[in-house]
Amino acid sequence: MRTLVMVMPYRALVEKARAEGFSVHAVWDRRVAEGIFHDQAEDYLAAVEALADGYALTDFTDPTGFESALRRMVDRVDADALYHVGAEESMLTTYRLAERWGIAVNPAAAISHLNDKRAMRRLLADHGVSPVRCAEADDISAVAGLLAGFRLPVVVKPIDLSGSRAVFLLSDPGELPGYARMLDAYGYTGPLLVEEYLRGPEFSVETLSIAGRHQVIGVTRKVLGPAPLFIEAGHLHPVRDDPRTRQIGELAVQLLDMAGYRTGPAHTEVLWTQDGPRIVESQARLGGDRIPRLVQLSTGVDMERGIFQALRGEPVPAPAPDAATTVAGIAYFELPVGRITAISGIDQIRALDLVDEISFPFQVGDRVPRTVDWRTRHGHVIATGDSRASLQRRLERVRELVAAGVRVEPADPTDGRSAALPVDAAAGTGGAR
Repeated sequence: MRTLVMVMPYRALVEKARAEGFSVHAVWDRRVAEGIFHDQAEDYLAAVEALADGYALTDFTDPTGFESALRRMVDRVDADALYHVGAEESMLTTYRLAERWGIAVNPAAAISHLNDKRAMRRLLADHGVSPVRCAEADDISAVAGLLAGFRLPVVVKPIDLSGSRAVFLLSDPGELPGYARMLDAYGYTGPLLVEEYLRGPEFSVETLSIAGRHQVIGVTRKVLGPAPLFIEAGHLHPVRDDPRTRQIGELAVQLLDMAGYRTGPAHTEVLWTQDGPRIVESQARLGGDRIPRLVQLSTGVDMERGIFQALRGEPVPAPAPDAATTVAGIAYFELPVGRITAISGIDQIRALDLVDEISFPFQVGDRVPRTVDWRTRHGHVIATGDSRASLQRRLERVRELVAAGVRVEPADPTDGRSAALPVDAAAGTGGAR
């Protein structure tokens, strides 16, 4: 296998695929890129085009046009595989086409079982694994009729919105109209799951698979923000190796086996309850939120490069023997909703040896939105330490250095994504946690 057609490959993936000897032909959707990279989308796509051996733009939401664009590219380069490890929305269609054309890395059914929250719950229930009470609603109008079968609060989630968007803790039926407006803002009209509210610390399992053999690269501790959206406020990697951590990893591998997943990365979220580990969701891709960077900093494993080593049939990389001596973390800044009036400390932070990466997307005069999903966060910092305690001290040091003056203003009333939130939800007081 040498020639890949990849749907929405990120720049780093194109670079590392070519470094591993692959010819990479990229297919992107400009509107998808704009949703991820905003005003940097054109520059980002230009960089991908310059790196790739072939490049095309299409509309992922146009089934006929999308299929035609992929067919042309696959035929033109005589592709060995049509591959997708980007955002979930276009992934299943890609794998169905790849399967039909005989160039699939994974069965389409495996992708559905991992990415589709409803299909995953059905699969787990059929095998009697990770039991979670849930009910299916065809759309938002059917949710109210299901609540009598649960003790409130419950978690309501769309079955196929990526990035944990519109996952909502519903405490009262009166919150449903606001939640409906949130779904409208995302353009989502499809099925939802109503699930029992699981309580406990949350983790994610980072895996790489090769020909059906699944390697747990590590387990990440998730730091969640407040209800009702629980947007991640940070991540720490790795979690100390102990019986609980191993049980969490084994459960993720069990899901991958049941799904029939063969080769590539997966990111499986698991919550440790009083009854043991319970799977929250899974995706047939790398973890977001810069988790692959945390893995590399703490263990030495380059999961992005590992994807292409696995495609070549090489052994999946394992963490370095001394990996447990380094902990890497990402923490997100939280600012009040309003208008930026002053910024200081960012350049000073960039000069610190303890900081690997800092992102602060605002300039004076910019409006700070409510954090309602991963796209509306207020920036982040990545650092390392020789223990969780030392890492937390370093992140606190960064928090002390960041200074952003914000003139508090009401949230944008036209943004339906925050329609279901209380007035002060998702608006912090500054810094990183």
